[in-house]
Amino acid sequence: MVQYSTPKRVIATTLFFILLTLQAFIGHRYYDADTAVTSSGYPSDTSLNLTAAVKPHSPDATADNEYLRYIPHSTIEMWRERDYLIVFGIPSVDISTRRRRRDLQRTTCWQFPGVARRANNFTGAMLVLYVLARHPSHGYKHSAALVDEADEYHDIITLPMNDALPTTKKTIGGGGFWGTEAEISMSRKTYFWLELALRVFPNVNYIAKGDDDMFLRVPQFLADLHTLPRRRVYWGMPLGWSVRKRRINYRFRYAAGMCYTLSRDVVQQFVSYKPLQRLVEMPYSKMREPKFLSLNMQDEDKVVGQVLRVEQRHHHSIFVGAAPCSFHDILNDTGHYSVTWRSVVIHHLREDDYGKLMERFGNDTTHSSRLEMVRGRGYIQFVC
Repeated sequence: MVQYSTPKRVIATTLFFILLTLQAFIGHRYYDADTAVTSSGYPSDTSLNLTAAVKPHSPDATADNEYLRYIPHSTIEMWRERDYLIVFGIPSVDISTRRRRRDLQRTTCWQFPGVARRANNFTGAMLVLYVLARHPSHGYKHSAALVDEADEYHDIITLPMNDALPTTKKTIGGGGFWGTEAEISMSRKTYFWLELALRVFPNVNYIAKGDDDMFLRVPQFLADLHTLPRRRVYWGMPLGWSVRKRRINYRFRYAAGMCYTLSRDVVQQFVSYKPLQRLVEMPYSKMREPKFLSLNMQDEDKVVGQVLRVEQRHHHSIFVGAAPCSFHDILNDTGHYSVTWRSVVIHHLREDDYGKLMERFGNDTTHSSRLEMVRGRGYIQFVC
């Protein structure tokens, strides 16, 4: 018996240290994750489990419950039964000035034929949803006004993340920059929206992101969309940027954030990029800022362009450039009114502009694509 006692003690001792190591490892992981969440200012009574709060891109039922908490199950089932051509996500904010913008869109451009909304039993080619986070002015909870709004329209998506306050003097409807943390928050909203849309709308062809200070001529937009391929599409007003990586400058085109459309396969490509997945899990801090800036997350439209056109350039998405006479600001560079019969997406509106534009375009209910398209290797360009 003596000859077996030593091996048994060795095995028992080894198992004991393995268990201690596992306990320390697990405890360390949960400590780090919890520290990351609380250091970002997330409320401790968040009502989300850790996975939902920190890893929202994972197909997690708890996270989806948070996203869709104000959407009745019957509405979600109705969405899934519909074969929408496109779903639009519009990041917005839980404050009164942004609420007015949402209402202005609902009462003007979302009244066009083709828009699916509660009033028409969500029937149409295009569904529009608003994407919001928890705002600091309400103690990182959703306001009572937002809950009422969601109950009335069934078009509010609530993300398991916090908004950041602006740190600049930029105003709604104007150009400029909200501040680094606020802009990174917008990039996270955009990522989470695109990832959610893939799960909730398994049959949709295109997924888009827009702004709440834009007007969209829906019939013309849908007519133009019908002319595009169903795959590899990245459509919007083209802008240019460059990044330096490994001593090489990469110039790339990206679509301006007021309105861009991705085919389903391109969205899948974008949200699957592992470095971006890791970044959207990380709460903002000044120390982490260089990591966010490395993917241009301070500009939500640039990060989409950089991931698709630089980091994943071997996937060969097709950049579809909108004509400058169709996607533009309401005022040109000299401050003059720039809207014409060619206008489709009109950006940087004041509150009284929505109604004026609807008066001008509201009776135009049927359209065909009327712009010439120039095709090249890896791009399609609408021309005026």
